[in-house]
Amino acid sequence: MKIWTSYGSEHSMNLVLIGRFKHARDAEHVEDLIKKLTDQAQKDEASMLSLAEPEDQRFSAEMRQVLIGLEVHSLSPGEIEQFVSDHSLERIDAVITIRTDEADVSAFIKLFVDAGGRVEVFSAHHHSTDE
Repeated sequence: MKIWTSYGSEHSMNLVLIGRFKHARDAEHVEDLIKKLTDQAQKDEASMLSLAEPEDQRFSAEMRQVLIGLEVHSLSPGEIEQFVSDHSLERIDAVITIRTDEADVSAFIKLFVDAGGRVEVFSAHHHSTDE
C-alpha cells in the first residue's frame, strides 16, 4: 500500500469578513465597487488574461478604465482574481459581510478601509457571527 503525502492549499478557510461603515451610503458605495470590479474581473477571466505568471500580470485595458473611473488606486493586478473567487456578499444598512473559503481577501479589505470601514476578519470554523 502506498500512502500519498503532500501539501495542498485546498483547505477551506471559511472566512467571514465584516466591514462596518459610518453611513449606509458608504457601504452601498463599496458594494457597488465590488460588483463593478467583479463584473470586469469575470470578463477578464473569460478572456484568459488571468493566466499570466505573477511577475507578468497587468491590468487589462478595460480593468484599468474601470479602476480609474471608480477612483480605486490601491489594488494590484494579482488581487483582481479575488473578485472572481467564490464568495458571497450581504449588505444590511451600513454593514457588509463577505463569506469565502479563500485565504486571500486583501482586495476586499483595501476597499473597506479606503471607504472608512472598520474591518473584522475571522474563521467561521472557530467563531460565529453572533459573538
